[in-house]
Amino acid sequence: MYKKLPLKPLLVAIAATGALNFTVIAAAQAGVTAPTTSAPNPGPINVGRVSSALALNTLDKVPTKKEVFESTQSVKVIGKKQMETAGPAGGAGQALAVAPGVNTQTDSPAGGSRSSISINGMKTGWSNIAGNANDGTVMVTFDGVPMVDPAYGVWGSPEVPQMSMIKGIAVTYGPGYPVNRWFNNIGGSINFLPLQPTAKAGASIGGFYGSFNTRGVHFNVRTGNIDGWSAIIAGGMTSAGNYLTGYGFNNPSNNYAYYAKVIKRFHGGHFSFGAYAARGVAYRPLGIPVSPNSNVTVNGINANGNPNPGPIYSQQTTGFYTTVPYSVYWKEAFNTSYILYSKFYDHLSCTLTLHNLLWYRHGSREHLHYNTYSPGALNQYYLAKSDTYGDKLYFTDRLPWNTVSFGGYFLNNKYNSLLEFYNPTQASPINGVPVYGSLAVPNGDSHSSYMYMTDLAAFIQDDIQPVSNVRITPGLRVVTFNTNFVNNEAAQFPLNGYNNGVNSYGTSGDRQPNSSTSFTDVEPSIGANWQITPNVAVYANYSTAYKAPAGATGTYAHDLASSLKPQSSSQYQFGVKAYVPHDGLLNRASFGANYYHLNDTNEIIPIPVVSHLYSLFASGSSTFSGVNLYFEDDPLYNIHVFSNLSFEKAVYSNYVNPHGVSYDGLPVSNVPAQTANIGAYYQWYHAGVVYEPRIWWQYTGAQNIYNNNTGAPTNQKLSAFGIWNAALRVNIGHQYLFAALHKLSVNVDVLNLLNKQYNSYQYISSGGYYGVAGQMLADPGMPRAVYVSLEGHFA
Repeated sequence: MYKKLPLKPLLVAIAATGALNFTVIAAAQAGVTAPTTSAPNPGPINVGRVSSALALNTLDKVPTKKEVFESTQSVKVIGKKQMETAGPAGGAGQALAVAPGVNTQTDSPAGGSRSSISINGMKTGWSNIAGNANDGTVMVTFDGVPMVDPAYGVWGSPEVPQMSMIKGIAVTYGPGYPVNRWFNNIGGSINFLPLQPTAKAGASIGGFYGSFNTRGVHFNVRTGNIDGWSAIIAGGMTSAGNYLTGYGFNNPSNNYAYYAKVIKRFHGGHFSFGAYAARGVAYRPLGIPVSPNSNVTVNGINANGNPNPGPIYSQQTTGFYTTVPYSVYWKEAFNTSYILYSKFYDHLSCTLTLHNLLWYRHGSREHLHYNTYSPGALNQYYLAKSDTYGDKLYFTDRLPWNTVSFGGYFLNNKYNSLLEFYNPTQASPINGVPVYGSLAVPNGDSHSSYMYMTDLAAFIQDDIQPVSNVRITPGLRVVTFNTNFVNNEAAQFPLNGYNNGVNSYGTSGDRQPNSSTSFTDVEPSIGANWQITPNVAVYANYSTAYKAPAGATGTYAHDLASSLKPQSSSQYQFGVKAYVPHDGLLNRASFGANYYHLNDTNEIIPIPVVSHLYSLFASGSSTFSGVNLYFEDDPLYNIHVFSNLSFEKAVYSNYVNPHGVSYDGLPVSNVPAQTANIGAYYQWYHAGVVYEPRIWWQYTGAQNIYNNNTGAPTNQKLSAFGIWNAALRVNIGHQYLFAALHKLSVNVDVLNLLNKQYNSYQYISSGGYYGVAGQMLADPGMPRAVYVSLEGHFA
């Protein structure tokens, strides 16, 4: 038997759970005399010496360099300067590439297309990367609110396509502190901190145009402080072609994102309400054959499965960046995310504070797909919808020798997955009558299911400072994952169940009955930081973390529920950090170097097969180890330099493919052995105008290739590549502008300055796309691109 865990309507959820927020707000304000006239923000309550790195809150603010230095964790903050390396059209995937140990892969110049993102080899992003054993192991949040589907575990980068509204990005390596964790932090986390309401009113508006007919606009408006209230609204939209084009079709994309937040400050605390909406739409090109094969032409195949006459299709014969005609193949992918949330913070006493977050999120992924290389199933329709609401409540108590945070969260999630392959030109007999394929009666593979999920977590996080230069951070978290799986195939497609009198609900193994699971696990962690001098510290940490079995409804549809286990990680790190506010050529300088070792167990590894994505699963465990280094400095008042470097080794301690063949000891695919970047910015002031040339280099080392044909990793490698980029910004001062316009910026970006030709991703095909197994397919990296942007700032 199964029991559904239905989601309440949004308003009921907010009313029921939010009652605590408003009750506490009223109670907090009852004993406080609120200002009756517009006034500056009240100062913070004096609670003594508060640790600047108190649990290193990476969810509500951008950590400062000093806070990172004093913490026991490995955290990298990507500020506005380094985010600019993504270019004006780049989204989350492009912006994250600048962090050490982070590797991204995308097939479009703009933020509307999906990307694959890894942190020390642990992945998220959903970009149809073959052999991504560790997908869905990185938590992604927006202003601290989880954006990941709890049931599926994977986040789509088009959910954050507009970087103009992002103030900073906090990347945490490994599970991190229990107080900051959600439900899939086993490999790390990424928090996108948007622009916040400010005390002073202001606005900015900008736009850009560049290569591949890329164009966009963005804005933000800030009200400033009005009787303790302040608000911001920001947004942007982008449309672009692609450098991957073929026979008159440029694989276009478009995206938008809008964000609003209002905050009310009162003596001792504040509360806020936020809303965010984002959507990315992109045509996703097929991987291009690296070498020619006479059985693959640009004109697809005929009804007999033989190639139609035409040019042989490959990078060597039809062009390095050439895609097939729209009439032969196209796939359009839609990603959306809508979030409503409320935050509350209050000093209940001089030592005790309350924190609460209430949120609701709706997310969806939709694919429309036409493919003449597979005549048995020309059309594909896929729709996954997720609705989640939850509440996180915790307290922080400052004691004489330590500061303790304790609390927990709950969430409910409903996830619906629908996949159909059909051919409207072919008929199949149902009850003796020929019926043509359609969305109502798919005559190819199909899948329909629901997942109802409830997650619960309770944690305690201590921050002990026995002496001023030593910090110890033990923590403990208890997590529970409750799931109910409902196979909806019979209800969705009642006619298909009697195809030729044979019960054929589902396909390729999607026939598991309704089931439920419940897992409870304990996650201990500890960290230590010793400042051996005021500017240099050594640190170490250890943590374990769990997440529900990956793959949502697909996993439960293919595998017996009794065989599933939570995916888990255990990690230790140690290293050295330095932070120098000012000493000669070191100004706001930060440095870090650390070694990490992470074991990822109970992996469920998706393997695409012909005409039905992710139909088979391998199982395994893997080990990741390596070194990350970073350095950032302003050696002179007008020079900024940064560098990031990483070395990594990733191997399978255990890997068994669906046929029971073991590949233990082989390298994990799609994990570069090294990544690096280095950059320098220079400012020159003359006659009220600031000129800022910038140059940076991005390097991605060799990485192992996955073989879809055997369902296994390989020792074959994709070659390393390094890309030079440059830009020039000109800031025109207010003396040349009209009164309300404070600053005008003109910027020129040139990405891939030397126009290097390279493949950013390769894999060995099982024949699902072109009908030829064993072919090497590739996604080319972007050639030279030039963008011109203009932005005005209003005081």
